[in-house]
Amino acid sequence: MQANRSQAAASFDAKVRSLREAMKEQNLSALLFYSTGQLSMLEVNPILWISGVLPIGSNTAVLLTNSGDATMVISLPWDQGRVREQTWIPEVRVTDRFVDAVRELVQQKRLKGKIGIVGWGFMPAAVYKALEKALEGRVEVADSILKSLARFPGREALPALERAAKIADIGFSAVLERAKVGMPEHELAAEVEYAMRSQGAEDNFGMVSASDHSHCTHPPSDRRIQPGDIIIAEITPAVEGHFVQLCRTAVMGPASALVREKFAILEEAMEKSLERVRPGKKVGPISQVMTEVFSAHGYEKYCRPPYMRVRGHGLGLQSIPFPEIVDENDFVIEEGMCFVVHPNQYIPETGYLMLGDTVWVEASGPRRLTQTPMKLFTVED
Repeated sequence: MQANRSQAAASFDAKVRSLREAMKEQNLSALLFYSTGQLSMLEVNPILWISGVLPIGSNTAVLLTNSGDATMVISLPWDQGRVREQTWIPEVRVTDRFVDAVRELVQQKRLKGKIGIVGWGFMPAAVYKALEKALEGRVEVADSILKSLARFPGREALPALERAAKIADIGFSAVLERAKVGMPEHELAAEVEYAMRSQGAEDNFGMVSASDHSHCTHPPSDRRIQPGDIIIAEITPAVEGHFVQLCRTAVMGPASALVREKFAILEEAMEKSLERVRPGKKVGPISQVMTEVFSAHGYEKYCRPPYMRVRGHGLGLQSIPFPEIVDENDFVIEEGMCFVVHPNQYIPETGYLMLGDTVWVEASGPRRLTQTPMKLFTVED
């Protein structure tokens, strides 16, 4: 535990050094990190990233001055104990008058220059306008700072990512072990959730459904699983604010020759797309090669909306290299990035099929974080 705390402290020290350099370059006297408490696995949460605390409550902020001094502002009095225990920030203030508290803090710190808002994209317009007025116009958008610094989870996050990957494997194993004919989809999804939560998952973005012909991934319903159904599972557990996603397909009972034939196309697309995951290469070709594979089998029409849109994405509350894997993405892949690659595809003869994995980019290429084989599974009830 002490080693983990020391590692976390070193990580935050490195962040503060980078932020102070950014403030100097942009002539800012401070940065105000902000969160409403709403979370998304497709966005970096500014408060969690800078403080180490998952925000709860309507308004949470961290004011970091250009000298490296930090103060955290929260809105829930009963949450003080958790926040003080988890954060590296020594001063934590509680208030139900957020804008007034920020103004008083700025005055006490005697900050005269501009203050950059990190998390402006999440900030309600009313809060921003009130801050702008209270600070006499000395605010500006600084979300670009976070986007430039939060592209890599850091090697210190690898143990958490590997634990999340093991939990994702456990989640899919629960699909194979617990799925029964007659079981409602939502009950199977609950079994998957329980299996992962009991192993330490802090969160899960899960889509588990069964159908004889699914047009897309969707939340589970009360539909009961039938013989021959195709189960598609998008499983995304989180550990220490880092998500890992696993996408797989299973058939209730023996898989037909048609389903096996079509799933083999996904396997080909997955293999060829992973070959494009190399440091120094652009993201777009990952998506482009999937389209080439499906088009060669006559499915070019189905590689575009409304059938398909993205071929993977960054994920996590603390780091995200880029939002989406699409043909037009010209981001350059770098060693240390972590993202999910999934040639999930709607096939008109079978319905929607899923295959995808989270990769950690090493100098030699991608390393899959999960251990679940990349194949079509069957469930013998």
